[in-house]
Amino acid sequence: MLSGDGGSGVDGIETVPPAPDVSDPELSALVSAVESTVAELAGQGSVSWTNADRRAVIQRMETVSRSVTAYSHTWLNELISQHGLDVYPGSVPSSVAWMLRITPRAAGARVRLAAELGDRTSFSGEVLPPLLPHTAAALRAGLLDAKHVQMIREFFRHLPSRTDPQTRDLAEEQLVGLASTRRPDDFAPLVAHLDSILNPDGNHDDDDDDENGKPRPRKRRDAFFYLGEQGSDGMSEGKFCVDSELRAYLEALFSKAAKPGVNNPADPTSVVHNETSNEDKDETSYDDKDEAGGDDDGGGGSATTPTPESFPGDAGSSHAGLWDETNYDSDGDCGDDDDCDGVDCGCGTGSDGTAAPKDAAAPDGAADSDDAADIRDAAAARDRRTQNERRHDALKLALRQTLASGTLGTHRGLPVTAIVTMSLRDLEAGCGYAMTATGSRVNIRDAIRMASHAHHYLTIFDDHGRALYLGRSKRIASADQRIVLIARDRGCSFPSCTRPATWSQAHHVTDWVDGGNTDIDSLTFGCDMHHALVGTGPGKWATTKTTAGHRYPGRTLWHPPAGMDPKRRGLINHAHHPEEVLYPPDKPGDAGDEEPRQPA
Repeated sequence: MLSGDGGSGVDGIETVPPAPDVSDPELSALVSAVESTVAELAGQGSVSWTNADRRAVIQRMETVSRSVTAYSHTWLNELISQHGLDVYPGSVPSSVAWMLRITPRAAGARVRLAAELGDRTSFSGEVLPPLLPHTAAALRAGLLDAKHVQMIREFFRHLPSRTDPQTRDLAEEQLVGLASTRRPDDFAPLVAHLDSILNPDGNHDDDDDDENGKPRPRKRRDAFFYLGEQGSDGMSEGKFCVDSELRAYLEALFSKAAKPGVNNPADPTSVVHNETSNEDKDETSYDDKDEAGGDDDGGGGSATTPTPESFPGDAGSSHAGLWDETNYDSDGDCGDDDDCDGVDCGCGTGSDGTAAPKDAAAPDGAADSDDAADIRDAAAARDRRTQNERRHDALKLALRQTLASGTLGTHRGLPVTAIVTMSLRDLEAGCGYAMTATGSRVNIRDAIRMASHAHHYLTIFDDHGRALYLGRSKRIASADQRIVLIARDRGCSFPSCTRPATWSQAHHVTDWVDGGNTDIDSLTFGCDMHHALVGTGPGKWATTKTTAGHRYPGRTLWHPPAGMDPKRRGLINHAHHPEEVLYPPDKPGDAGDEEPRQPA
Protein backbone atom coordinates (compact mmCIF):
# COMPACT_ATOMS: atom_id res chain seq x y z
CA MET A 1 0.00 0.00 0.00
CA LEU A 2 1.05 3.59 -0.53
CA SER A 3 2.02 5.07 2.78
CA GLY A 4 3.19 8.26 4.39
CA ASP A 5 5.17 6.45 7.09
CA GLY A 6 8.84 7.26 7.54
CA GLY A 7 11.00 9.74 5.70
CA SER A 8 9.96 12.85 3.88
CA GLY A 9 9.25 11.49 0.45
CA VAL A 10 10.39 14.01 -2.11
CA ASP A 11 10.62 17.49 -0.63
CA GLY A 12 8.90 19.31 -3.46
CA ILE A 13 12.04 20.88 -4.94
CA GLU A 14 13.01 17.62 -6.64
CA THR A 15 9.45 17.03 -7.80
CA VAL A 16 10.58 15.30 -11.01
CA PRO A 17 12.77 12.18 -11.04
CA PRO A 18 16.19 12.51 -12.68
CA ALA A 19 16.34 12.29 -16.47
CA PRO A 20 16.16 8.63 -17.54
CA ASP A 21 18.97 6.91 -19.45
CA VAL A 22 18.86 6.84 -23.25
CA SER A 23 18.15 3.27 -24.37
CA ASP A 24 19.50 3.54 -27.95
CA PRO A 25 23.29 2.86 -27.69
CA GLU A 26 24.24 5.10 -30.62
CA LEU A 27 22.06 7.97 -29.47
CA SER A 28 23.29 7.52 -25.90
CA ALA A 29 26.89 7.80 -27.08
CA LEU A 30 26.14 11.07 -28.93
CA VAL A 31 24.39 12.63 -25.92
CA SER A 32 27.17 11.49 -23.59
CA ALA A 33 29.78 12.94 -25.93
CA VAL A 34 28.04 16.33 -25.87
CA GLU A 35 27.75 16.27 -22.08
CA SER A 36 31.36 15.22 -21.58
CA THR A 37 32.62 17.85 -24.03
CA VAL A 38 30.69 20.58 -22.22
CA ALA A 39 32.05 19.33 -18.89
CA GLU A 40 35.59 19.29 -20.27
CA LEU A 41 35.20 22.82 -21.63
CA ALA A 42 33.83 24.03 -18.30
CA GLY A 43 36.79 22.49 -16.53
CA GLN A 44 39.33 24.52 -18.50
CA GLY A 45 41.21 27.23 -16.67
CA SER A 46 39.59 30.20 -18.41
CA VAL A 47 41.66 32.64 -16.38
CA SER A 48 44.57 31.93 -18.69
CA TRP A 49 42.60 32.59 -21.88
CA THR A 50 43.18 35.69 -23.92
CA ASN A 51 40.33 38.13 -24.37
CA ALA A 52 40.20 37.27 -28.05
CA ASP A 53 39.68 33.61 -27.18
CA ARG A 54 37.00 34.50 -24.63
CA ARG A 55 35.09 36.47 -27.26
CA ALA A 56 35.41 33.61 -29.74
CA VAL A 57 34.28 30.97 -27.24
CA ILE A 58 31.29 33.01 -26.07
CA GLN A 59 30.13 33.70 -29.63
CA ARG A 60 30.54 30.12 -30.81
CA MET A 61 28.84 28.66 -27.73
CA GLU A 62 25.97 31.11 -28.26
CA THR A 63 25.60 29.72 -31.78
CA VAL A 64 25.65 26.14 -30.48
CA SER A 65 23.07 26.96 -27.80
CA ARG A 66 20.72 28.56 -30.33
CA SER A 67 21.15 25.63 -32.71
CA VAL A 68 20.40 22.95 -30.13
CA THR A 69 17.31 24.88 -28.97
CA ALA A 70 16.09 25.12 -32.57
CA TYR A 71 16.39 21.37 -33.16
CA SER A 72 14.62 20.68 -29.87
CA HIS A 73 11.45 22.18 -31.38
CA THR A 74 11.16 19.21 -33.73
CA TRP A 75 11.84 16.76 -30.91
CA LEU A 76 9.10 18.35 -28.82
CA ASN A 77 6.60 18.25 -31.69
CA GLU A 78 7.29 14.55 -32.18
CA LEU A 79 6.95 13.88 -28.47
CA ILE A 80 3.57 15.61 -28.40
CA SER A 81 2.23 13.93 -31.55
CA GLN A 82 3.26 10.47 -30.34
CA HIS A 83 1.73 10.93 -26.87
CA GLY A 84 5.08 10.80 -25.14
CA LEU A 85 3.93 13.27 -22.48
CA ASP A 86 1.01 11.19 -21.24
CA VAL A 87 2.99 10.03 -18.20
CA TYR A 88 2.84 13.57 -16.80
CA PRO A 89 -0.31 15.16 -15.33
CA GLY A 90 -2.44 17.83 -16.91
CA SER A 91 -2.32 19.55 -20.26
CA VAL A 92 0.57 19.58 -22.73
CA PRO A 93 2.14 22.78 -21.29
CA SER A 94 1.75 21.39 -17.78
CA SER A 95 3.45 18.14 -18.84
CA VAL A 96 6.34 20.02 -20.46
CA ALA A 97 6.68 22.09 -17.28
CA TRP A 98 6.99 18.89 -15.24
CA MET A 99 9.51 17.38 -17.62
CA LEU A 100 11.79 20.42 -17.88
CA ARG A 101 11.16 21.98 -14.45
CA ILE A 102 9.95 25.28 -15.89
CA THR A 103 6.78 27.29 -15.33
CA PRO A 104 3.61 26.33 -17.24
CA ARG A 105 3.61 29.78 -18.84
CA ALA A 106 7.13 29.27 -20.19
CA ALA A 107 6.21 25.73 -21.24
CA GLY A 108 3.18 26.98 -23.16
CA ALA A 109 5.33 29.52 -24.98
CA ARG A 110 7.80 26.77 -25.89
CA VAL A 111 5.02 24.53 -27.23
CA ARG A 112 3.70 27.35 -29.42
CA LEU A 113 7.20 28.13 -30.63
CA ALA A 114 7.81 24.47 -31.49
CA ALA A 115 4.56 24.35 -33.48
CA GLU A 116 5.81 27.15 -35.74
CA LEU A 117 9.55 26.39 -35.94
CA GLY A 118 9.77 22.60 -35.67
CA ASP A 119 9.20 19.91 -38.27
CA ARG A 120 5.69 18.50 -38.16
CA THR A 121 4.14 15.14 -38.99
CA SER A 122 0.94 14.77 -40.99
CA PHE A 123 -1.76 12.18 -40.26
CA SER A 124 -0.30 10.00 -43.01
CA GLY A 125 3.16 10.13 -41.41
CA GLU A 126 4.64 12.58 -43.93
CA VAL A 127 7.19 15.02 -42.50
CA LEU A 128 6.04 18.62 -43.06
CA PRO A 129 8.31 21.67 -42.97
CA PRO A 130 7.92 24.31 -40.23
CA LEU A 131 5.28 27.00 -40.59
CA LEU A 132 8.12 29.54 -40.77
CA PRO A 133 10.73 27.56 -42.74
CA HIS A 134 13.25 30.38 -43.33
CA THR A 135 13.17 31.40 -39.68
CA ALA A 136 13.61 27.81 -38.54
CA ALA A 137 16.60 27.28 -40.85
CA ALA A 138 18.34 30.42 -39.63
CA LEU A 139 17.65 29.52 -36.02
CA ARG A 140 19.13 26.04 -36.51
CA ALA A 141 22.23 27.69 -37.94
CA GLY A 142 22.48 29.76 -34.78
CA LEU A 143 22.01 33.09 -36.58
CA LEU A 144 18.92 34.35 -34.74
CA ASP A 145 18.28 35.33 -31.16
CA ALA A 146 14.98 34.72 -29.37
CA LYS A 147 14.16 38.41 -29.75
CA HIS A 148 14.64 38.20 -33.53
CA VAL A 149 12.24 35.26 -33.64
CA GLN A 150 9.69 37.06 -31.47
CA MET A 151 9.59 40.08 -33.80
CA ILE A 152 9.27 37.90 -36.90
CA ARG A 153 6.40 35.92 -35.38
CA GLU A 154 4.70 39.14 -34.27
CA PHE A 155 5.02 40.50 -37.79
CA PHE A 156 3.13 37.55 -39.28
CA ARG A 157 0.47 37.64 -36.56
CA HIS A 158 -0.32 41.21 -37.59
CA LEU A 159 -0.15 40.53 -41.31
CA PRO A 160 -3.65 40.41 -42.89
CA SER A 161 -4.85 36.97 -43.96
CA ARG A 162 -5.53 38.30 -47.46
CA THR A 163 -1.77 38.45 -48.10
CA ASP A 164 -0.90 35.81 -50.71
CA PRO A 165 1.51 32.95 -49.86
CA GLN A 166 4.21 34.16 -52.26
CA THR A 167 4.34 37.58 -50.60
CA ARG A 168 4.44 36.01 -47.16
CA ASP A 169 7.33 33.74 -48.17
CA LEU A 170 9.30 36.61 -49.69
CA ALA A 171 8.68 38.74 -46.62
CA GLU A 172 9.93 36.02 -44.30
CA GLU A 173 13.01 35.43 -46.42
CA GLN A 174 13.80 39.16 -46.43
CA LEU A 175 13.24 39.50 -42.68
CA VAL A 176 15.46 36.52 -41.88
CA GLY A 177 18.22 37.89 -44.10
CA LEU A 178 18.08 41.24 -42.31
CA ALA A 179 17.90 39.69 -38.84
CA SER A 180 20.91 37.42 -39.48
CA THR A 181 23.27 40.40 -39.63
CA ARG A 182 21.70 42.86 -37.20
CA ARG A 183 20.98 43.23 -33.51
CA PRO A 184 17.32 43.11 -32.45
CA ASP A 185 17.17 46.86 -31.75
CA ASP A 186 18.51 47.59 -35.24
CA PHE A 187 16.12 45.03 -36.71
CA ALA A 188 12.95 46.44 -35.09
CA PRO A 189 12.51 49.54 -37.33
CA LEU A 190 13.00 47.42 -40.44
CA VAL A 191 10.19 45.10 -39.32
CA ALA A 192 7.92 48.08 -38.66
CA HIS A 193 8.68 49.58 -42.07
CA LEU A 194 7.96 46.35 -43.93
CA ASP A 195 4.71 46.01 -41.98
CA SER A 196 3.65 49.51 -43.06
CA ILE A 197 4.30 48.54 -46.69
CA LEU A 198 2.33 45.27 -46.62
CA ASN A 199 -0.37 46.49 -44.25
CA PRO A 200 -0.82 50.23 -44.95
CA ASP A 201 -4.38 50.35 -43.58
CA GLY A 202 -3.35 49.47 -40.04
CA ASN A 203 -3.55 46.46 -37.77
CA HIS A 204 -6.89 44.88 -38.68
CA ASP A 205 -7.98 41.94 -40.78
CA ASP A 206 -10.63 41.31 -43.43
CA ASP A 207 -12.97 39.83 -40.86
CA ASP A 208 -12.93 43.11 -38.94
CA ASP A 209 -14.29 45.13 -41.90
CA ASP A 210 -17.96 45.93 -42.34
CA GLU A 211 -19.86 45.86 -45.62
CA ASN A 212 -18.42 49.25 -46.56
CA GLY A 213 -14.83 48.11 -46.03
CA LYS A 214 -14.36 50.19 -42.89
CA PRO A 215 -12.80 48.74 -39.70
CA ARG A 216 -15.35 47.50 -37.23
CA PRO A 217 -15.23 48.84 -33.66
CA ARG A 218 -13.33 46.84 -31.07
CA LYS A 219 -15.35 43.79 -30.05
CA ARG A 220 -16.48 42.86 -26.57
CA ARG A 221 -14.15 39.87 -26.49
CA ASP A 222 -11.19 42.24 -26.34
CA ALA A 223 -12.15 43.43 -22.84
CA PHE A 224 -9.91 41.98 -20.15
CA PHE A 225 -8.41 42.62 -16.74
CA TYR A 226 -4.99 41.07 -16.13
CA LEU A 227 -3.39 41.08 -12.68
CA GLY A 228 0.28 40.11 -12.78
CA GLU A 229 2.36 38.18 -10.29
CA GLN A 230 2.88 39.66 -6.84
CA GLY A 231 6.33 41.15 -6.36
CA SER A 232 8.63 40.66 -3.40
CA ASP A 233 7.39 43.97 -1.94
CA GLY A 234 3.76 42.82 -2.11
CA MET A 235 2.90 45.11 -5.04
CA SER A 236 1.31 43.78 -8.23
CA GLU A 237 1.27 45.17 -11.74
CA GLY A 238 -1.16 44.38 -14.52
CA LYS A 239 -3.08 45.80 -17.42
CA PHE A 240 -6.68 46.03 -18.50
CA CYS A 241 -8.97 46.93 -21.36
CA VAL A 242 -12.51 47.77 -20.20
CA ASP A 243 -15.76 48.30 -22.07
CA SER A 244 -17.84 51.46 -21.95
CA GLU A 245 -20.10 50.18 -19.15
CA LEU A 246 -17.25 49.46 -16.74
CA ARG A 247 -15.64 52.76 -17.63
CA ALA A 248 -18.87 54.57 -16.70
CA TYR A 249 -18.91 52.83 -13.30
CA LEU A 250 -15.27 53.66 -12.63
CA GLU A 251 -15.68 57.29 -13.62
CA ALA A 252 -18.66 57.67 -11.29
CA LEU A 253 -16.64 56.15 -8.45
CA PHE A 254 -13.55 58.27 -9.07
CA SER A 255 -15.56 61.50 -9.32
CA LYS A 256 -16.54 61.11 -5.66
CA ALA A 257 -14.02 58.92 -3.88
CA ALA A 258 -10.82 59.98 -5.69
CA LYS A 259 -10.95 63.68 -4.83
CA PRO A 260 -7.93 65.28 -3.12
CA GLY A 261 -8.18 64.84 0.63
CA VAL A 262 -10.70 61.99 0.44
CA ASN A 263 -9.83 58.46 1.60
CA ASN A 264 -6.13 59.30 2.04
CA PRO A 265 -4.23 56.40 3.67
CA ALA A 266 -1.44 58.71 4.80
CA ASP A 267 -3.74 61.16 6.62
CA PRO A 268 -5.39 60.07 9.90
CA THR A 269 -7.94 62.91 9.54
CA SER A 270 -8.76 62.18 5.90
CA VAL A 271 -12.31 62.92 4.79
CA VAL A 272 -14.48 59.81 4.55
CA HIS A 273 -18.20 59.33 4.03
CA ASN A 274 -20.47 58.21 6.84
CA GLU A 275 -22.62 55.26 5.81
CA THR A 276 -25.25 56.01 8.50
CA SER A 277 -26.18 59.43 7.14
CA ASN A 278 -29.73 59.96 5.84
CA GLU A 279 -31.55 62.16 3.37
CA ASP A 280 -32.49 64.72 6.00
CA LYS A 281 -28.99 65.28 7.31
CA ASP A 282 -25.86 66.30 5.45
CA GLU A 283 -23.21 64.70 7.62
CA THR A 284 -19.45 64.43 7.27
CA SER A 285 -17.34 61.97 9.26
CA TYR A 286 -13.65 62.40 9.94
CA ASP A 287 -11.78 59.34 11.14
CA ASP A 288 -9.70 59.87 14.24
CA LYS A 289 -6.95 57.64 15.52
CA ASP A 290 -9.17 56.64 18.42
CA GLU A 291 -12.02 55.63 16.07
CA ALA A 292 -10.21 53.46 13.55
CA GLY A 293 -11.66 50.22 14.85
CA GLY A 294 -15.31 50.45 13.85
CA ASP A 295 -17.00 47.31 12.54
CA ASP A 296 -18.68 46.72 9.19
CA ASP A 297 -22.14 47.57 10.51
CA GLY A 298 -21.31 51.29 10.47
CA GLY A 299 -22.27 53.55 13.32
CA GLY A 300 -19.93 56.48 13.08
CA GLY A 301 -16.74 54.72 14.03
CA SER A 302 -17.15 54.03 17.74
CA ALA A 303 -15.73 50.58 18.39
CA THR A 304 -17.49 48.07 20.62
CA THR A 305 -14.65 45.57 20.46
CA PRO A 306 -11.00 45.99 21.45
CA THR A 307 -9.32 48.24 18.93
CA PRO A 308 -5.96 47.15 17.47
CA GLU A 309 -2.99 49.45 17.55
CA SER A 310 -3.49 52.40 15.25
CA PHE A 311 -1.00 52.80 12.42
CA PRO A 312 -0.49 55.70 10.05
CA GLY A 313 -3.00 55.29 7.29
CA ASP A 314 -5.80 53.74 9.32
CA ALA A 315 -8.16 56.38 8.09
CA GLY A 316 -7.50 55.48 4.49
CA SER A 317 -8.55 51.94 5.27
CA SER A 318 -11.82 53.05 6.80
CA HIS A 319 -14.90 50.99 6.09
CA ALA A 320 -17.18 54.02 6.26
CA GLY A 321 -19.96 54.20 3.68
CA LEU A 322 -19.42 55.53 0.20
CA TRP A 323 -22.89 55.81 -1.31
CA ASP A 324 -24.41 58.46 0.96
CA GLU A 325 -26.14 61.73 0.10
CA THR A 326 -23.26 63.96 1.18
CA ASN A 327 -21.75 66.08 -1.55
CA TYR A 328 -18.21 67.20 -0.86
CA ASP A 329 -17.57 68.41 -4.35
CA SER A 330 -18.20 71.77 -5.98
CA ASP A 331 -21.00 72.20 -8.47
CA GLY A 332 -18.54 72.49 -11.32
CA ASP A 333 -16.78 69.17 -10.70
CA CYS A 334 -15.03 67.79 -13.76
CA GLY A 335 -14.51 64.28 -12.37
CA ASP A 336 -10.70 64.43 -12.47
CA ASP A 337 -10.58 63.60 -16.15
CA ASP A 338 -7.24 63.74 -17.86
CA ASP A 339 -8.22 66.94 -19.68
CA CYS A 340 -8.70 68.84 -16.41
CA ASP A 341 -6.82 72.11 -16.56
CA GLY A 342 -6.72 72.76 -12.84
CA VAL A 343 -8.18 75.82 -11.15
CA ASP A 344 -9.98 77.16 -14.20
CA CYS A 345 -12.27 74.14 -14.54
CA GLY A 346 -13.58 74.48 -11.00
CA CYS A 347 -12.83 70.91 -9.89
CA GLY A 348 -10.77 71.96 -6.89
CA THR A 349 -7.59 70.35 -8.18
CA GLY A 350 -4.54 72.28 -9.22
CA SER A 351 -2.57 71.53 -12.37
CA ASP A 352 -0.01 69.61 -10.27
CA GLY A 353 -2.67 67.32 -8.78
CA THR A 354 -2.82 69.11 -5.41
CA ALA A 355 -5.75 71.06 -4.00
CA ALA A 356 -6.54 74.41 -5.53
CA PRO A 357 -7.05 77.55 -3.41
CA LYS A 358 -10.35 77.59 -1.59
CA ASP A 359 -11.82 80.50 -3.54
CA ALA A 360 -11.25 78.76 -6.87
CA ALA A 361 -12.59 75.40 -5.68
CA ALA A 362 -15.79 76.62 -4.01
CA PRO A 363 -18.23 78.49 -6.28
CA ASP A 364 -21.00 80.70 -4.99
CA GLY A 365 -23.93 78.86 -3.43
CA ALA A 366 -21.90 75.87 -2.14
CA ALA A 367 -23.97 73.81 0.29
CA ASP A 368 -21.13 72.89 2.62
CA SER A 369 -20.82 74.80 5.85
CA ASP A 370 -17.77 77.00 6.30
CA ASP A 371 -16.30 74.72 8.95
CA ALA A 372 -16.76 71.57 6.87
CA ALA A 373 -15.32 73.33 3.84
CA ASP A 374 -12.29 74.47 5.82
CA ILE A 375 -11.62 70.96 7.10
CA ARG A 376 -12.10 69.52 3.62
CA ASP A 377 -9.77 72.04 2.02
CA ALA A 378 -7.15 71.46 4.72
CA ALA A 379 -7.27 67.70 4.10
CA ALA A 380 -6.97 68.30 0.36
CA ALA A 381 -3.99 70.57 0.89
CA ARG A 382 -2.21 67.84 2.85
CA ASP A 383 -2.92 65.24 0.16
CA ARG A 384 0.29 64.54 -1.78
CA ARG A 385 -1.08 61.64 -3.81
CA THR A 386 -1.18 61.74 -7.59
CA GLN A 387 -4.44 61.33 -9.44
CA ASN A 388 -3.67 57.68 -10.21
CA GLU A 389 -2.87 56.98 -6.57
CA ARG A 390 -6.18 58.50 -5.47
CA ARG A 391 -8.02 56.31 -7.97
CA HIS A 392 -6.23 53.26 -6.59
CA ASP A 393 -7.39 54.05 -3.05
CA ALA A 394 -10.94 54.77 -4.22
CA LEU A 395 -11.19 51.43 -5.99
CA LYS A 396 -9.87 49.67 -2.89
CA LEU A 397 -12.56 51.35 -0.80
CA ALA A 398 -15.34 50.35 -3.20
CA LEU A 399 -14.21 46.71 -3.37
CA ARG A 400 -13.88 46.47 0.41
CA GLN A 401 -17.43 47.73 0.86
CA THR A 402 -18.74 45.33 -1.77
CA LEU A 403 -17.17 42.38 0.06
CA ALA A 404 -18.43 43.64 3.41
CA SER A 405 -21.99 44.03 2.12
CA GLY A 406 -22.55 40.28 1.94
CA THR A 407 -24.42 40.58 -1.35
CA LEU A 408 -21.98 38.37 -3.29
CA GLY A 409 -23.20 35.17 -1.66
CA THR A 410 -20.87 32.24 -1.06
CA HIS A 411 -18.09 30.48 -2.92
CA ARG A 412 -17.29 26.85 -2.16
CA GLY A 413 -19.32 27.07 1.05
CA LEU A 414 -17.78 30.28 2.45
CA PRO A 415 -18.88 33.92 2.15
CA VAL A 416 -17.15 35.81 -0.64
CA THR A 417 -14.75 37.86 1.45
CA ALA A 418 -11.04 38.28 2.11
CA ILE A 419 -9.86 35.51 4.43
CA VAL A 420 -6.45 36.18 5.94
CA THR A 421 -4.46 33.72 8.06
CA MET A 422 -1.31 34.40 10.03
CA SER A 423 0.80 32.68 12.64
CA LEU A 424 0.40 33.65 16.29
CA ARG A 425 4.11 34.47 16.44
CA ASP A 426 3.89 36.99 13.60
CA LEU A 427 0.69 38.45 15.02
CA GLU A 428 2.29 39.06 18.41
CA ALA A 429 5.45 40.49 16.81
CA GLY A 430 3.48 42.72 14.44
CA CYS A 431 5.78 41.91 11.53
CA GLY A 432 6.04 39.39 8.74
CA TYR A 433 3.39 38.35 6.24
CA ALA A 434 -0.09 36.88 6.40
CA MET A 435 -1.59 34.74 3.64
CA THR A 436 -4.94 35.19 1.94
CA ALA A 437 -7.21 32.41 0.70
CA THR A 438 -6.42 33.58 -2.82
CA GLY A 439 -2.70 32.95 -2.34
CA SER A 440 -1.45 36.52 -1.89
CA ARG A 441 0.83 37.87 0.82
CA VAL A 442 -0.31 40.73 3.05
CA ASN A 443 1.93 42.64 5.44
CA ILE A 444 0.99 41.84 9.05
CA ARG A 445 0.38 45.50 9.83
CA ASP A 446 -1.94 45.77 6.82
CA ALA A 447 -3.68 42.55 7.88
CA ILE A 448 -4.30 43.94 11.37
CA ARG A 449 -5.68 47.11 9.83
CA MET A 450 -7.95 45.03 7.56
CA ALA A 451 -9.18 43.10 10.59
CA SER A 452 -10.17 46.32 12.38
CA HIS A 453 -13.24 46.64 10.14
CA ALA A 454 -14.02 43.01 9.36
CA HIS A 455 -16.43 40.42 10.70
CA HIS A 456 -14.31 38.25 12.99
CA TYR A 457 -15.51 34.70 12.48
CA LEU A 458 -12.59 33.15 14.36
CA THR A 459 -9.65 34.30 16.42
CA ILE A 460 -7.82 31.09 17.35
CA PHE A 461 -9.17 27.95 15.71
CA ASP A 462 -8.78 24.60 17.46
CA ASP A 463 -10.63 21.32 17.70
CA HIS A 464 -12.75 22.37 20.66
CA GLY A 465 -16.28 23.60 20.05
CA ARG A 466 -16.10 23.07 16.28
CA ALA A 467 -17.39 20.12 14.29
CA LEU A 468 -14.19 19.22 12.48
CA TYR A 469 -14.70 15.45 12.58
CA LEU A 470 -17.86 14.53 10.69
CA GLY A 471 -16.96 10.88 9.99
CA ARG A 472 -19.41 9.35 7.52
CA SER A 473 -22.26 11.69 8.43
CA LYS A 474 -21.43 14.13 5.61
CA ARG A 475 -19.55 13.90 2.35
CA ILE A 476 -19.10 17.62 1.70
CA ALA A 477 -16.64 19.48 3.92
CA SER A 478 -18.18 22.06 6.22
CA ALA A 479 -17.38 25.77 6.26
CA ASP A 480 -15.38 25.31 9.47
CA GLN A 481 -13.28 22.59 7.84
CA ARG A 482 -12.60 24.76 4.78
CA ILE A 483 -11.36 27.58 7.01
CA VAL A 484 -8.97 25.19 8.75
CA LEU A 485 -7.79 23.89 5.36
CA ILE A 486 -7.17 27.47 4.23
CA ALA A 487 -4.98 28.07 7.25
CA ARG A 488 -3.20 24.72 6.98
CA ASP A 489 -2.81 23.94 3.27
CA ARG A 490 -3.28 27.50 1.88
CA GLY A 491 -4.00 26.07 -1.57
CA CYS A 492 -3.88 22.96 -3.73
CA SER A 493 -1.58 20.37 -2.16
CA PHE A 494 -0.57 18.83 -5.51
CA PRO A 495 3.22 19.11 -6.01
CA SER A 496 4.31 22.48 -7.40
CA CYS A 497 0.71 23.68 -7.87
CA THR A 498 0.27 27.35 -6.97
CA ARG A 499 -3.52 27.52 -7.29
CA PRO A 500 -4.97 29.13 -4.15
CA ALA A 501 -7.59 27.82 -1.78
CA THR A 502 -10.39 29.67 -3.57
CA TRP A 503 -9.65 27.60 -6.68
CA SER A 504 -9.59 24.30 -4.79
CA GLN A 505 -12.06 21.79 -3.47
CA ALA A 506 -11.82 19.63 -0.37
CA HIS A 507 -10.40 16.21 -1.31
CA HIS A 508 -10.72 13.02 0.73
CA VAL A 509 -7.26 11.44 1.01
CA THR A 510 -9.05 8.10 1.26
CA ASP A 511 -11.88 8.45 -1.23
CA TRP A 512 -15.40 8.71 0.16
CA VAL A 513 -16.62 5.76 -1.91
CA ASP A 514 -13.83 3.65 -0.37
CA GLY A 515 -14.94 4.44 3.18
CA GLY A 516 -12.99 7.65 3.76
CA ASN A 517 -14.18 9.96 6.53
CA THR A 518 -14.91 13.67 6.28
CA ASP A 519 -12.49 14.47 9.09
CA ILE A 520 -10.14 17.42 9.08
CA ASP A 521 -7.00 15.25 9.25
CA SER A 522 -8.30 13.17 6.31
CA LEU A 523 -8.95 16.15 4.02
CA THR A 524 -6.75 18.27 1.84
CA PHE A 525 -7.13 20.85 -0.91
CA GLY A 526 -7.00 19.81 -4.57
CA CYS A 527 -7.69 22.20 -7.44
CA ASP A 528 -10.21 21.16 -10.07
CA MET A 529 -7.54 19.96 -12.50
CA HIS A 530 -5.41 17.94 -10.08
CA HIS A 531 -8.33 16.54 -8.10
CA ALA A 532 -9.37 14.68 -11.25
CA LEU A 533 -5.97 12.92 -11.45
CA VAL A 534 -6.62 10.76 -8.37
CA GLY A 535 -7.80 7.22 -9.05
CA THR A 536 -6.90 3.56 -9.13
CA GLY A 537 -6.40 2.99 -12.85
CA PRO A 538 -3.19 3.24 -14.89
CA GLY A 539 -1.75 6.70 -15.11
CA LYS A 540 -3.64 7.81 -12.00
CA TRP A 541 -2.22 9.42 -8.87
CA ALA A 542 -2.79 8.43 -5.25
CA THR A 543 -2.79 10.45 -2.03
CA THR A 544 -1.77 9.57 1.52
CA LYS A 545 -1.16 11.52 4.73
CA THR A 546 2.17 11.70 6.52
CA THR A 547 2.26 10.41 10.07
CA ALA A 548 3.54 11.99 13.27
CA GLY A 549 7.01 10.52 12.68
CA HIS A 550 7.34 12.16 9.29
CA ARG A 551 9.61 15.13 8.59
CA TYR A 552 6.47 17.08 7.67
CA PRO A 553 3.73 15.56 9.83
CA GLY A 554 0.15 15.92 8.69
CA ARG A 555 0.99 16.88 5.12
CA THR A 556 -0.40 15.28 1.97
CA LEU A 557 1.78 13.03 -0.19
CA TRP A 558 0.88 12.71 -3.87
CA HIS A 559 2.17 9.48 -5.40
CA PRO A 560 2.72 9.69 -9.19
CA PRO A 561 1.87 6.85 -11.57
CA ALA A 562 4.52 4.19 -12.15
CA GLY A 563 5.18 5.51 -15.66
CA MET A 564 6.49 8.73 -14.16
CA ASP A 565 8.29 7.23 -11.16
CA PRO A 566 8.51 3.44 -10.84
CA LYS A 567 8.96 3.79 -7.05
CA ARG A 568 5.88 6.01 -6.75
CA ARG A 569 7.59 8.13 -4.10
CA GLY A 570 5.32 10.62 -2.37
CA LEU A 571 5.68 14.27 -3.40
CA ILE A 572 4.99 17.21 -1.09
CA ASN A 573 3.98 20.65 -2.29
CA HIS A 574 6.02 23.46 -0.75
CA ALA A 575 4.75 26.16 -3.12
CA HIS A 576 2.37 27.52 -0.47
CA HIS A 577 4.89 26.97 2.34
CA PRO A 578 8.19 28.54 1.19
CA GLU A 579 9.33 28.80 4.81
CA GLU A 580 9.70 25.01 4.84
CA VAL A 581 12.35 25.26 2.13
CA LEU A 582 14.13 28.26 3.63
CA TYR A 583 13.99 26.86 7.16
CA PRO A 584 13.72 23.06 6.88
CA PRO A 585 12.76 21.12 10.01
CA ASP A 586 15.48 19.63 12.15
CA LYS A 587 13.98 16.17 11.83
CA PRO A 588 16.01 14.44 9.05
CA GLY A 589 14.68 11.91 6.63
CA ASP A 590 15.51 8.21 6.89
CA ALA A 591 15.99 5.28 4.55
CA GLY A 592 12.27 5.19 3.95
CA ASP A 593 12.70 7.96 1.40
CA GLU A 594 13.93 5.51 -1.19
CA GLU A 595 11.62 2.61 -0.36
CA PRO A 596 9.15 1.65 -3.09
CA ARG A 597 5.63 2.87 -2.42
CA GLN A 598 3.66 0.81 -4.90
CA PRO A 599 0.17 -0.57 -4.29
CA ALA A 600 -0.08 -4.06 -2.96
